[in-house]
Amino acid sequence: MKNIVKKIIPLLLVFALSANSYAATGGAAFLSKGVGAKALGMGGAFTSISDDTSAVYWNPAGLARIQDYSITGMSSAGAADEWPGQKDIVPTHNFLAFSVPANKFTTILGNSVFALGYINSAMDNVIGSDDRGNQTGTFPDTQNAFYLSWGIPIWEDTTNLYAGASIKYITENMDASGGGSASGYDFDAGVIYNIFETLNFGLFLGKGAAMSWDGGDSDNAPLTTRFGVSNSFSLSENFKLLGAFDLVQVQDYPLSTNIGAELTYLVSSQGMFGLSALHLRGGVNGLALESRYEIKETINQNIAYSAGFGLDLVVFGKFLQLDYALSMGNIFDQQNKFSLNFYF
Repeated sequence: MKNIVKKIIPLLLVFALSANSYAATGGAAFLSKGVGAKALGMGGAFTSISDDTSAVYWNPAGLARIQDYSITGMSSAGAADEWPGQKDIVPTHNFLAFSVPANKFTTILGNSVFALGYINSAMDNVIGSDDRGNQTGTFPDTQNAFYLSWGIPIWEDTTNLYAGASIKYITENMDASGGGSASGYDFDAGVIYNIFETLNFGLFLGKGAAMSWDGGDSDNAPLTTRFGVSNSFSLSENFKLLGAFDLVQVQDYPLSTNIGAELTYLVSSQGMFGLSALHLRGGVNGLALESRYEIKETINQNIAYSAGFGLDLVVFGKFLQLDYALSMGNIFDQQNKFSLNFYF
C-alpha cells in the first residue's frame, strides 16, 4: 500500500501543478535558447530527463541524480550571414556548470547536490546607427546569467522523487537597442518523478526574470512552466530508445510542445579507456498546438528542428560525454553546439 501511494500522489501533484501554470518570454529572453548539446539535440524535450549538469537550466531536480562531481560546458557559434545587414556579426551562446554532492563533505544534508552555472550570450560587431540611419560604428551586445542551484532526493525506492531549485542573477547590456544596461533576479523550481525504472515525469516552474534598467524602467517576464514525460525502451541487448516530450504554456501564447528522441548503442567496454556508448538524436522545438491569440501559424513557420550525436567514453576510469547538436529552421538559432560532460 505504501508503494502504491508513493506512485500515485506525485503523479497527481505534477499534473495538478502543470495544469494551472504559465510559461513566459520577455525579460532576459536570451535564456530561451537553452543549453547543453544533448538536450538541444533532442529539441529541448529535457524537463523529465535532466541527467547532466545542464539540469541547473532545464530542471534543477535532476541534479539530485548526479552523485559525483560533474562539469558541463557548452560552446556554440552562428554564421555571420544569418543576420542580413550585419555581415560581420558573430553570435555566441556559451554555458558552464559545476556540481558537488554534499555527501562528499557532510552527512547533514543527505544526498543533496549543489551546483553553480553560468550562461553568456553575446553578439560582437553589431553595427549601430543614428535616427537618420547613418552608421555609428560597431559594438557588442552581451547577456549573462549566474545560477546557484540545489537538488535533493525526496525518496529513492521502487519509485524515485527528486526536487530542486535555482536562483539566478541576470545582467544585460543592450546597446544595440538604444543603450542601457539591466540586472535582475529569477527563481526556478522543479520535480522529477521516476516510476517503473524507465518512465519519468518532470515539472519545471520559473518565476520569470524581473529586470531593472538604467533610468528606472523595468522588464518583468511571467511564470514559465514546462511539463515533461520521457521513457526509455530496450530494443535489444545493445540498443535503447529514449523518447521525450515537453508541454510548454506561455502566457498570452499558444500551448506548444518540444519533442525529442535518442537512439543509443551500448558498447561493451572494459578497462580504464574505451568507448561505452554511441547516441543519435533528433527533435522539434516550439511547435504550437492551439490557435489562441491567432499566432499559431506564425510560430510554426519559425520552429526549430535539431539533430545531433554523442559519444560516451571511459577515460582513466572516469566518465566523459562528448555531444554535438545542430539547430535548423529558426533563423535566429542556426548554430553548431558542442558540449562536454565530465564526471569524477
